[in-house]
Amino acid sequence: MNRPTSTPHTPPAGWRRAAWRVLRWRVIAVLLLLGVSLPPVPTPPAQASESTSLAVQAFLDQQPGVLKSYTDNGSSAATIIESNSLYYGLSPHLLLALLETTGGLLTNPTPDPMVLRYPFGLAGPEGFAKQIEWASRELRAGLGPYERAPALVFSDGQTLTLDLHQPPEGIAIQRFLAQGRTQAEWEQLHDRIGQIFTAYFHSTVAQLFSAPTLTPPPAAPERSPQTDTGFLHLPWPSGTNVIHTAWFDHAYPMVDVGYDGNTIMVTYRGIEQVPYNGHDGHDYYFPDQPIGTPILAAAAGIAYARSGIGSVFGGNGVVILHPNGYETVYWHLDQFAPILAGVVNSNQGVRVNTGDFIGTSGATGCGGGCDAAHLHFEVRYQGRQVDPYGWYGVGPDPCERYAGCAPSVWLWHASLRGTLDFTPPDAPNAARYGPRTGLAPHTPPTDTTQAAAGDSAGPTPARPDPNAPPIATLTLNPPHDLLLQVHFDGTPLQQIGTGFAHVVGTPTWHGGRYALAIGLPPEAELAYPAEGNLAPQAGTISVWVYVPDNGYPQTFTNRHYVVSASATPHDTMRIYPGTLALRRVTDPGGSPFWDFWTVSDDGRERHELRANDTLSPGWHHLALTWDAAAGHKALYLNGSEAASTSAVRLPTRLGEALHVGRFTHGSDPSGMIFDELLVYRRVLSAAEMRELAQRNAPLPASATRIATTTLRLDLNASTLNGAIMAVQLGRDGVFSEPQPYNDTFAWELPPVEGTYELGVRLLDQANTTTLITRTISLDFAPVLSATLQASTLLTATLALTATDLHQPLEMQISPTAAFSDTAWQAYTPTLALDWQWRADSAERAPFYVRVRDAGGQVSQVVQLDAPLTRVYLPLVVR
Repeated sequence: MNRPTSTPHTPPAGWRRAAWRVLRWRVIAVLLLLGVSLPPVPTPPAQASESTSLAVQAFLDQQPGVLKSYTDNGSSAATIIESNSLYYGLSPHLLLALLETTGGLLTNPTPDPMVLRYPFGLAGPEGFAKQIEWASRELRAGLGPYERAPALVFSDGQTLTLDLHQPPEGIAIQRFLAQGRTQAEWEQLHDRIGQIFTAYFHSTVAQLFSAPTLTPPPAAPERSPQTDTGFLHLPWPSGTNVIHTAWFDHAYPMVDVGYDGNTIMVTYRGIEQVPYNGHDGHDYYFPDQPIGTPILAAAAGIAYARSGIGSVFGGNGVVILHPNGYETVYWHLDQFAPILAGVVNSNQGVRVNTGDFIGTSGATGCGGGCDAAHLHFEVRYQGRQVDPYGWYGVGPDPCERYAGCAPSVWLWHASLRGTLDFTPPDAPNAARYGPRTGLAPHTPPTDTTQAAAGDSAGPTPARPDPNAPPIATLTLNPPHDLLLQVHFDGTPLQQIGTGFAHVVGTPTWHGGRYALAIGLPPEAELAYPAEGNLAPQAGTISVWVYVPDNGYPQTFTNRHYVVSASATPHDTMRIYPGTLALRRVTDPGGSPFWDFWTVSDDGRERHELRANDTLSPGWHHLALTWDAAAGHKALYLNGSEAASTSAVRLPTRLGEALHVGRFTHGSDPSGMIFDELLVYRRVLSAAEMRELAQRNAPLPASATRIATTTLRLDLNASTLNGAIMAVQLGRDGVFSEPQPYNDTFAWELPPVEGTYELGVRLLDQANTTTLITRTISLDFAPVLSATLQASTLLTATLALTATDLHQPLEMQISPTAAFSDTAWQAYTPTLALDWQWRADSAERAPFYVRVRDAGGQVSQVVQLDAPLTRVYLPLVVR
């Protein structure tokens, strides 16, 4: 590693000795990176031995230090070191050398407890495991990129500017060792780290930032990674329905360290501004089974299972080291495969072949960053990040200029060609290869006759042209209490809501309560993510249901579900803790009834709120309300309360999905047709419920007139071409730069009243686009000022000044701030008011004035006080 230059430029004392150390470290750094051993400093107690596993524990067992037997929160020091090495692509040798450099933990059997809590120093978090993860993140981040030579700032106020003409690994280590230390302390550690690394690991061909490899290490590939291609197979079973939701960022995959130094996102096709910045892999969503889809080894190698270690990767993951220098990473798994039982968080790997089952998809370790369960798939070469899709943009791969990246080439096996996402973009007709994923829009009948309510609109049309543009919905300033709205007008895509609709099979389309409606035959399923679309604490679900003409389908349980959400939908004990559902039930020998069924979180209270089923075939409005804190729930049929109860223990966790027409994935169908699904985050009143049941048109949720410049855009989109790659926001035909797709955007209009055309342009993976526009009027509330002056003992003059573009104006004058029983009247700038004596002796008697414009915007309320010692109130406007 190069020693930095000192600032200020005056040579410090002992500079000749420092210059000699600089030269020595430059030689050491080069030799380490080339894998050449130096004559060691005095030999440490033991050398690292070769093993067929990561062997950190075996190495520690040979050292006199405390780490051989040390544990933190149940995990051994070896496991913590190995897990971070696997996750961050660091050599465990580097972490071991640093532990000896800063804390002497390889040699000291009885260190101070403070050293074990802060092995790398007080600048990091408390705890051995947290310090290891902090060090791993900082070292990875220290690779750069650097537009200028970085300066180290020491705790004593001294600074040093690092020399960029050195390996980036050296910069990373120097940067890390400087944190929280004086310059003198840093100089001592700076010299010591090279000596320790050479002494302990001089016999190993190791790059400081290379990932762990099997030992003896594999022979160097005969071809460079630019040409060593085509060995990865699908990491899931063939035929699985997959949506590609996020890509590898070629402009710098450093998501794990939280910052990549830029705001640019570039995919392997060279498309910019796509989800999401700094992503170091690819995310795949499985709409048919988000949790539980089998995950397979993409290639043969040694698999290591890790779970719950560190704050960043606190979920379940598998890392497979392949003999050609590559490694693949599979994260957010729900369960591990049986072959990995007993080796989770151990230093033992399991040999796997291509296609071996290693676990199931899930959402573990997502924290707050995951919209839904998915597979995070990552590839590295010799510890550097690479994109298995290679690079097909214009010019050289931008990732190559970063120390944390290696050149990316197409790594998918040739047998996958002819399928979307796994055909090189330069292959003939690559953009046309299917199958495609996403939600297919329905094509209504070509004649102008609307299908009768509940009647089938005919066979669902064949899948549209695979090059069809994305479909999307856009809502401006949706009501804050409305979480989910689905019109079902030819697509299950929601008008308001978060995440992606989960569609299995092919829905059918029918004449609806308002326009079209969705049918779910036995092979079709529909669900929406519960997170963001369903509030367990309190809420309302409203839906229109067509009761079938020919009766409900026969099922084993005689239960037909309208909606359902459950934290335990596959409970083998059939208790189903954490469940909320509306269903139609027919007990053996009894009459059918509607049942608002809930099960408490602990499963101890199962409650059925029943109402007799007297609904005839046709359209009916069904609704539920619940308030967990109050223990209250109610069932509404066609706008009237059919049943309610209180003092019920209601669930507060409802699982991951809100199912429509079924209890859960794979359960019996209901035979019903559905239209206009609404989910609120509050309990609607009886009057509001009647209004919903009496509506002749869908609830208008998108604003057409606003009074502030800040807009919220609720955007939902899907495509048959893999995923939405980018979004552009536009106003009056002028569009912004592309940015990642999100469910919501904040938009700021200029502070000028008027009408604006807002547009959203969506780009999918096949470069097809869709443009949605909405028109909105910006109408500020009137600005009102008012003064009151006494004219006589019995009269006063009220002077009003109101400014607004939308004339005419109206006004209200009231003795109360609620303006109850006070009518709006024509606006008059000057008023003569008569006064009436108050019976009390109050010295002040306020009254209130406000105005509204022709658009309905109301001004702020102005409070005025009678300027008399004895107080009067206005009676009549003269």
